[in-house]
Amino acid sequence: MRCPSCMMAEFACFCAYREPRQAAVDFILLFHRDEIYKPTNSGRLIADLYPENTHAFLWDRTQPDEELSKLLEAKKGQCTLLFPNTATAQQQGRTTRTLPLPISENQHNHTFIILDGTWKQASKMFHQSEWLKDIPHFEINSQAQRSFLVRHSGHDMQFATAEVVALLLDSLGHEKQSKHLLHYYQRFNQHCLASRKRGNTDA
Repeated sequence: MRCPSCMMAEFACFCAYREPRQAAVDFILLFHRDEIYKPTNSGRLIADLYPENTHAFLWDRTQPDEELSKLLEAKKGQCTLLFPNTATAQQQGRTTRTLPLPISENQHNHTFIILDGTWKQASKMFHQSEWLKDIPHFEINSQAQRSFLVRHSGHDMQFATAEVVALLLDSLGHEKQSKHLLHYYQRFNQHCLASRKRGNTDA
């Protein structure tokens, strides 16, 4: 049996560690269809901790959800796609944002679009979606990544979605929120491992 909330096996439920808070930025999670039902998917942890700041949608290459389209239109100019500044993106002439980010005149939070999937999936979502191409994208530079890794040992450069967002918050100067998310992710990861070990034992 699985917990209907955290999707873990009941003995590995980690819902007690969920402490929702307000985030300094807003998030739009775009889930690849192969990730949405995976118990090990970490993108949903962002919605767990920041429910009032997070919108979640299933990605579609050609036809974005109608509510998503309305949301992107409403946040035009105050929305950034989190993705590396790849050579392909440069060839396509896509706009790259650097810090500091533009400040909203109506005091609304800046919104980051998070592509939730494996690197191959996220790359496909980024490069094959015409409707995303007019949205500036932001890359967390290598210096910020190295600094994050030094302060949070035990990581290699293979970041999960929750870790990428923790790194983003850290880069924006929101260290407490970054640690809050990272600690929650680490707890989540521990329970995933416990569930796998228990499953292997029961097999």
